[in-house]
Amino acid sequence: SEGISKTIQEAEELARKILRRKVRKALGIYYLLWSTFAGAIGLLYTLLYAFPSLGPFSVYLYIAIYVPYIALTSVIFYKAFSVRRILERRRRRQIFGTVIIILFVAVWIYLLYIYNNFSYYEVSAVIYSSIIAYQIYYIAKFTGKVKRYDYLAIITILISVILGNIFYALFYVYLFPWVYAGIRSIEDSYEGDRDAQ
Repeated sequence: SEGISKTIQEAEELARKILRRKVRKALGIYYLLWSTFAGAIGLLYTLLYAFPSLGPFSVYLYIAIYVPYIALTSVIFYKAFSVRRILERRRRRQIFGTVIIILFVAVWIYLLYIYNNFSYYEVSAVIYSSIIAYQIYYIAKFTGKVKRYDYLAIITILISVILGNIFYALFYVYLFPWVYAGIRSIEDSYEGDRDAQ
């Protein structure tokens, strides 16, 4: 009947709101997680400088830092989207997808180390940062609106990744904007419909 149909529509709308808020919170956690990546890499470079004998193992140390960030990112968004009806088959697909991404990143980092060519670094940086920028935009748009701090996060990561190979200090440009974006995103997830920008 009409009453049942209206109740179903209201329940679906409520589920969509909950999902959007969970994804917005996940995006905030993602921003905060990856804002620590710059510090982790900085510590790695400091370690390599202090102990030159570790040089031959630098690529493996870099991969050892990178892989947990990829895995945690997958877990964060998997949990956020768990409001949807999740089938066991989809869970296996998610795990398989995470493994593929980790392997791809490991191979990519290894090739960067092997070729050690600036043009290869720059092409890789442009592709990598473009993928990140698109994913952020897509996920933010899914939450209902791309906020100003989302655009700030996108712009600064593009600058950091692409120009960081030319001027090392620029790699850290994204750090504080991503902390800010993370905090604002989490705030918005709790405050719901507040029009934060």
